[in-house]
Amino acid sequence: MPSAREVMTALYGTYRLARLDAAGMDFFDATPAGFWRSFFAAVLIAPFYLLLLTIRFSGLPETAPFFSFIAIESIAYVIVWVAFPLLMASLAKILDRDSHYIRFIVAYNWAAVLQNGLYLPIAIMATSGLLAAGTANALGLMALSLIVFYTWFITRTALEIPAGIAAGIVGLDFLLSILINTVATGLL
Repeated sequence: MPSAREVMTALYGTYRLARLDAAGMDFFDATPAGFWRSFFAAVLIAPFYLLLLTIRFSGLPETAPFFSFIAIESIAYVIVWVAFPLLMASLAKILDRDSHYIRFIVAYNWAAVLQNGLYLPIAIMATSGLLAAGTANALGLMALSLIVFYTWFITRTALEIPAGIAAGIVGLDFLLSILINTVATGLL
């Protein structure tokens, strides 16, 4: 588990990257131990994601018990956090960027805190009915656009790859997330 100082330093790095400052990469622990600790970002996000799931469940027709819904969504949450880094381990080798893999995943993981800090409030307000559908869709699309661009910048910066290849990786990440979430939804 990372120290509070490491969490705050990493989150500051994500902020710097969000300002398109490549020096934000200097605020991450890009060691093997830092790699594993970066997955703590999933723990930071989990309570807010659980709140979203609880609100979502309350709006669903009674098709599955609450425990089954939470179990399936929780498993999908873990798979999303693991699948892309596993895929990137192979892809980094193919791209001859395996020496940049750890720093990329560390930045990618910590950046998820900032990304979810932007997206989850919109999703929670939309799901709970606090936002009109049109407003929620517009805000969600703007947030998604910013997140995709932010992820592209991190990918390009951390892996030191051309813009087009970075865009392909971000697209692959997006498609993988959609696939995992579609399967989870299908199980409900």
